[in-house]
Amino acid sequence: MNHMDTASRSIRLSGISLPVSAICLGTATHGSAIPRDQSFALLDGYAADGGNFIDTAHVYAAWLPGGEGASERTIGAWMRERGNRASMVIATKGGHPPMSGPSRSRLKPEDIASDLDDSLDRLGIDVIDLYWMHRDDPAVPVGEILHALQGEIDRGRIRAIGASNWRPARLRAAAAHAASTGLTPFCASQISWNLRQAKAKPWQAHETLEMDDEALAYHRESRLRQIPYSSQAGGFFAKPLPENASAVDAARWKRVAELATRMKATPNAIALAYILEHPQGGAAIIGSRTPAQLVDSLAAASVRLTSADIGWLEHGTP
Repeated sequence: MNHMDTASRSIRLSGISLPVSAICLGTATHGSAIPRDQSFALLDGYAADGGNFIDTAHVYAAWLPGGEGASERTIGAWMRERGNRASMVIATKGGHPPMSGPSRSRLKPEDIASDLDDSLDRLGIDVIDLYWMHRDDPAVPVGEILHALQGEIDRGRIRAIGASNWRPARLRAAAAHAASTGLTPFCASQISWNLRQAKAKPWQAHETLEMDDEALAYHRESRLRQIPYSSQAGGFFAKPLPENASAVDAARWKRVAELATRMKATPNAIALAYILEHPQGGAAIIGSRTPAQLVDSLAAASVRLTSADIGWLEHGTP
């Protein structure tokens, strides 16, 4: 990969001086299910294509034997070996409930500070470029969370902050509190979003969130940057159509395949381009596990879709 397509797609995030790659490399199982040498190869391939935005989390791989902290440690080791920290934008997440007891939230100032201590140490860096609150707990006032994060910004340990899996009502409350107090606001939001039909489910404080009409309307209204995960629906559009796919998903799968043929692209690249080109999109996290998957995903950087294409992919009409 030497065509630098990834570098051609970038966004700006408040608090971060570097342009940030619109295609962000997710690393949930780097250093665990994906061994270190393979993880390094993926990171090298991404950087060689101009990518500079890496997403990890304090809790990543804690569900695997010996996996706790592996993702952050692997990224840190890779940056040290390559000597490229200054050119990379590192995002990690804290405040996730403990895997052993997910009913207990961890958004108190002492929890945030503890997770941040661990992440900085594992990554071997002095400052996190983008620090996400990995989950929300409506029982904790947004002001308490924002004040704790502001303290870390003032200490120079965080440059920018974001909210992962936060409902629109809480995002709105956080934005209002930041505006009224002069605290640093969230610069981005991160939920699950892809071209598959959203699967509505009841909200519980520690569940992940998927894009729905309410969330889409909020991001349209607020213009808060959305950087979604599961942006390619776990490779749904790159695999044979499942027999049990919903009618909506089956129709979208076929339209993705048709557009991919027409544009001489792969279905996976079209699915990612849908998020990159969407008016409320423009950036996305990928979860490539192999070099071939990485090449396929990064190819989306050169795919340009019109508003008519987006409407047709969604509904079969422009």
